[in-house]
Amino acid sequence: MRIKGRSKLGSESGMILMATTMGVFILLSIFAFYLARFSVTESRTGGYHMLDIKARNLALTGMDHWIHSYGSNRNMSQVSGSLNNGNYAVSTDTSHDEGGGDLPYANYLTIKSKATIDDVERNIRLIMSSMPEAFCFSYYGQNQGGQVFAENLGTISGDIYHNGNINTDVVSSGIKYNSTGSGGVQLTSPPSFPGLVSTAYEDLLTASASASGPYVNRAINFNNSSARVNIGNSYDINYGTHGQRTIEVWFRVSDKTRNHKQTIYEEGGGTRGINIYIHNNGVLYGGGWNVPNGESGWSGSWITWGGVQDNTWHHVAVTLNGDGQMDTNDGADAFKMYVDGDLKGQRAGSQLWQHSGNIKVGRNGGTKFHDGNNGGGGEPFYGRIDEFRIWNVERTVAQINDTKDKTLDPNDANGLVLYYDFQENSGTTATDLKGPTYNHGSITYGTWTSGPDLADMLGSSYASTTINLPGYDDNRLLVNSDLSLSNVTVNGPGSIVVDGDLTINSNSLIKKNVNLICNGDLTIASSTIGRSIRKPAIMYSKGTISINASTINGLIIAKDAGSSCTLSSTTVKGAILNHGSSFSLGNGSSVVGSVVSTHSVDLTDNNSSITKGSLPPFHGLNIGLRPMVVPGSFLEF
Repeated sequence: MRIKGRSKLGSESGMILMATTMGVFILLSIFAFYLARFSVTESRTGGYHMLDIKARNLALTGMDHWIHSYGSNRNMSQVSGSLNNGNYAVSTDTSHDEGGGDLPYANYLTIKSKATIDDVERNIRLIMSSMPEAFCFSYYGQNQGGQVFAENLGTISGDIYHNGNINTDVVSSGIKYNSTGSGGVQLTSPPSFPGLVSTAYEDLLTASASASGPYVNRAINFNNSSARVNIGNSYDINYGTHGQRTIEVWFRVSDKTRNHKQTIYEEGGGTRGINIYIHNNGVLYGGGWNVPNGESGWSGSWITWGGVQDNTWHHVAVTLNGDGQMDTNDGADAFKMYVDGDLKGQRAGSQLWQHSGNIKVGRNGGTKFHDGNNGGGGEPFYGRIDEFRIWNVERTVAQINDTKDKTLDPNDANGLVLYYDFQENSGTTATDLKGPTYNHGSITYGTWTSGPDLADMLGSSYASTTINLPGYDDNRLLVNSDLSLSNVTVNGPGSIVVDGDLTINSNSLIKKNVNLICNGDLTIASSTIGRSIRKPAIMYSKGTISINASTINGLIIAKDAGSSCTLSSTTVKGAILNHGSSFSLGNGSSVVGSVVSTHSVDLTDNNSSITKGSLPPFHGLNIGLRPMVVPGSFLEF
């Protein structure tokens, strides 16, 4: 019985040992499992960390891509790309930050770069200013020569940097600015003037200087049997005896085959006179005569040219250089006709004795034709006429060719007695640019139309019309002369580029995203430039800027040191960058935004003011000023 009990005890001990061993194994297995799992987790976390770094760098790359593109061409389009097995996309918002909150200024925009690699995403946000931040306050620099900065009336609200004197009576928001710099910041070395990269402006001016069109050149369209310009019985043309005469005119006939004579010009009657007309299926005639007894007995000479084509501009000039006798050397070739600058013929002639009667353009009033028939009045011209000139001198072929493709300055034209450029584009009066009002012409039934593309126009104009810049090549209207806009609406986007002076008046409206660029003076009166602060325009002038009784939304740049900028009864919402020798704000004018001037700033009455405010966005316009990142706006999430 004792032996049997010992055997049972040994068996129980073995079982206990086996259970213990198995427990330890299980514990070791569990430990190994969790150790392996921890190792995998650590490895996976490290991998995510590396992907996160790569995603962040990719988001930065996308942001750099967008900033470079925007700085080059102000392109607001989204940019995207792929790199290192990841993708990035950069978007913009001109009104809100990434959380939907409003941006503080119109010239701010939010840029958000999103990068994704595998399932890791990183976002970076920046806020950009379309102009340097130095332009977001009232800044006045380099007030050279100790000039007085402002007159003793007016208001400045904003931060002032200056290098000169500020009158003690200039008060802003209760702060008195004085010559010691109290309330402002007086600097012996003011901050750098905002840098202007004017390449784009200057390239456009170069293009306008060499442009061959389109031109804002006007003409009269004679499309009615009674259409005419009546000059009247002119003292300068009809009265007295004239040995020399030149008649010049551009014409474009619409139908050369009409069975009647088409009168371009006529003066005098059956006794004495000169005329130009078309007959016989496109034959151009230039004629002159002087036949009374006791005078020269010039029965008449007509020179012909058969090359007239429909709807084609031609220039014709007839000249006279005669004396009182037909048989002299001068008389043998006294009468000549030139077409498109070439001599087409010369005939005998004499001086013209005094005659009378109305002078007409575009219709006969009783002239003498080559076949002896005066037509009885009528013989209308059908087509367009432009640049009509009468001289009481004989013009040489060199002189004719020198000016036929140009508009004239009547004050510099020796011997000119009457000049119609037909640039009025409205009304019923042809203005004699030479001066005497009695030579103004009366327009009957003629309509306004476009004229020839002259190579060099002294003055071009639009009046009471609409200009759609997208209808021009590259959205650019290029004019190689002065340009005047009167009661005109301009639709953008695009540019008006003028090699000379640019004048805008009479309730003209220049709409959004329009560049007004001129090589000369910029004059604006009683007009609106830019639709609003979010639909601005840009003005760039290399001459004097003078703005009166107008509203300006945008940026005004007075480029050259010798220029000036003067505003009167004008509101500017935007900014003024004045490189010139003076800036004057007076007669109830105000600027809401910024003024940056290299020299003195004059506030000329107690209603004038400069107030710190929001600048136009200029998001999609190349203004020549580099954008910048708003300090403190960098955010990663």
